[in-house]
Amino acid sequence: MDERGFTLVEMLVAVTVLAIAMAAILAGMARYADNAARLRERTIALWVAHNRLTEIALQPTWPDLGRSDGEMHMAGRTWKWEVEVKKTEDAHLRRIDIRIPSPTREGDAASLSAFIADTGRQ
Repeated sequence: MDERGFTLVEMLVAVTVLAIAMAAILAGMARYADNAARLRERTIALWVAHNRLTEIALQPTWPDLGRSDGEMHMAGRTWKWEVEVKKTEDAHLRRIDIRIPSPTREGDAASLSAFIADTGRQ
């Protein structure tokens, strides 16, 4: 009698290979999702930093030296920001360092540094 089909051992090997392949695909998709979430967080944090820098640049007065902090609501989340205004070698320039701590991870979601001049300010 000539029977055709797979043996139990062949089926177990096939299922094992399929399970390993599926695990690799799922791990790759999890990394992709985590990276996408991290990129979204970083992008929004940079928007917050740029918005804070624009607010400072539009002030009619020269920013005081020192540190300040606050919060800004964007993209359905409240973001904390920290600003440090430093003196530079040029008396007409100040350095602005802005940090946006990550609300979900350790460390900063974004940081931004810029220089502003006293031109047109009181």
